[in-house]
Amino acid sequence: MTLMTTRARRAAATRDRSVVIVLLLMLALVFGPAIGLHVAVNLLGPGPAPDGLAAAATAADAPRGVRG
Repeated sequence: MTLMTTRARRAAATRDRSVVIVLLLMLALVFGPAIGLHVAVNLLGPGPAPDGLAAAATAADAPRGVRG
């Protein structure tokens, strides 16, 4: 049995709802742009390379004795 009145329960429920809304808003502001960028890159990113064009450059091996 709780000692809270009905008015106190409603106030607590309102505060809980406000906390959840703020939490969801902050998560959307943090992760929304990252998810949007990933979706945009996948949808609008580079497609297959045209004929005669290398898709990716290969890194040349460094000569022996060179530190990097």
